[in-house]
Amino acid sequence: MTERRWTEKPDLDPASVWGLPQDHPAMTGNRTLFPGTVVEVTREAPDRLLVSGRNNLKLGDTVAKGTFSGRALYGLSLEERATCPVSCEVRDVCYGNGMHHARRHRIVDLATFRARLDAEIRANLERHPAGLLVRLHVLGDFPDPAYVAVWGSLLDEHPGLACYGYTHRRPSADGGDETGDALDLLKRRHPGRFRIRWSSMTSGPDRAVVVGAVPAAPRTPAGIACPAQTDATACCASCGLCWEPAAAGETILFVRHGRPSGGAAARAASPPSVAGRRPVVALDLPPKLVPAPLPGAVPSFRMVPPTSLLVEDAYQRDLSAKSIRLIRRIVSGWDWAKFKPPVCARTPDGLFVLDGQHTAIAAASHPGIDVILVVVVDVPEVEGRADAFVAHNRDRVAMTALQVFVAEVAAGSAEARAVLEAVVAAGGRIPRTTPGKGRARAGDLVAIADARRVHAAQGPGTLSRIVRLSVAAGTKPINTTVVRGLQALLSEPRFAEAAALPDATLAAAIASFGDLEAAAHQYAANAGMSRFRAYAVLAARAALSPALTDAA
Repeated sequence: MTERRWTEKPDLDPASVWGLPQDHPAMTGNRTLFPGTVVEVTREAPDRLLVSGRNNLKLGDTVAKGTFSGRALYGLSLEERATCPVSCEVRDVCYGNGMHHARRHRIVDLATFRARLDAEIRANLERHPAGLLVRLHVLGDFPDPAYVAVWGSLLDEHPGLACYGYTHRRPSADGGDETGDALDLLKRRHPGRFRIRWSSMTSGPDRAVVVGAVPAAPRTPAGIACPAQTDATACCASCGLCWEPAAAGETILFVRHGRPSGGAAARAASPPSVAGRRPVVALDLPPKLVPAPLPGAVPSFRMVPPTSLLVEDAYQRDLSAKSIRLIRRIVSGWDWAKFKPPVCARTPDGLFVLDGQHTAIAAASHPGIDVILVVVVDVPEVEGRADAFVAHNRDRVAMTALQVFVAEVAAGSAEARAVLEAVVAAGGRIPRTTPGKGRARAGDLVAIADARRVHAAQGPGTLSRIVRLSVAAGTKPINTTVVRGLQALLSEPRFAEAAALPDATLAAAIASFGDLEAAAHQYAANAGMSRFRAYAVLAARAALSPALTDAA
């Protein structure tokens, strides 16, 4: 008898499923909406990778009928979008958008992941002599051929193991890549135990299709509606349709489901461009943190002529050449939507600017501005004003180049969006923040200024090829040395022969070093050249012959 902890299913309402706008950080960064749920797999953590289907609304814990009757059902999740192909047609409406608490596993070291998985499979097979059926993947997809090979070896070693699931990967013959080819081969090698259906937009044998309306009947010309979704059966464990050989020639239809937006009417009233909003909420402060008392009066607001404001030399900065350029830029691009009121201290001598000197001077310099809004606070002593000036300039989180880029994408910058498209098309991603040490994934591009420069100078083709080579070589992250080094390799005449080689050859040459960046730093120090040129030299040398690179 199959069991589940939860049995109340939400009503099917595909029109209400909340879709992410293309410029949403989760889309541009190829990540989940809930990064706090992502757990790196190490030798010690997390406590388990495989989760019993009893803990899943749809799966169930024991298969009740068909080929795998009696087997224990478990699920495995990776990070959605991060492991999925960018060609996935439902990236924006992924049902993971509504799974706030699901644990996503991030594979840092594939050997460690395999060892952990193998141990869990062995233990579960001991507990469940009838066998084990694993749902791949409740969230996520097959990230690369090496990961597919892990499941191939596990199926070879454990006759009691079987897998089922769906993938948006495609074989090369169907417009896909080597990951799709690896899946196709594994499906042929273990046709009865590796039951992975091809997710598609069109019906066909061994496919799964997401539809935007509830099917009018259990069986339609397009395919069979998922019985577990339409309540024709309780759950996957009581159905078996997706993995049964007799249904291999059928298409399974899944009604779009995920994070609801409140129905079609609410979605129409709330356009997709604002779907990425979040409310301001209070943090849970640690018990030892004592909020400061609120001294003095609450700030007031005034409209004043900017020329009436004063700057105190005791703590304010002098105007540098950079300051003057900034003020001119503010004047030439004045926009009230970008205006931040200066903070000023009330004194017997007048209003002293504590924060916003450049804005005040720009407003005074603009011929069309007579008065501006300022925030007025009471700080009578110069020491207090100096302390406030320091706090205004110290207690802030400066935006990084990556954060600025993501914001520009959201603002509709054609250049930023073109750079993003070139990176994503090549299998890379642009994270919002630079990944911590050891946390970057192959394809994480962090040298955004260099990427923009390459795109501007040589176009999207060169940038895409740099990313494509880096992804294929397993480079992580794609930093300044990598971008500039590969730009030199692909564009400088002395490396023309190497640049003409197939991507697979160049990627293999880069990967052969293990850490080409470290090798380039050492070579640069010994040869007296830049590390970027050294990167190109070593890559070319590995791909061709020493003759070309020794002369560089």
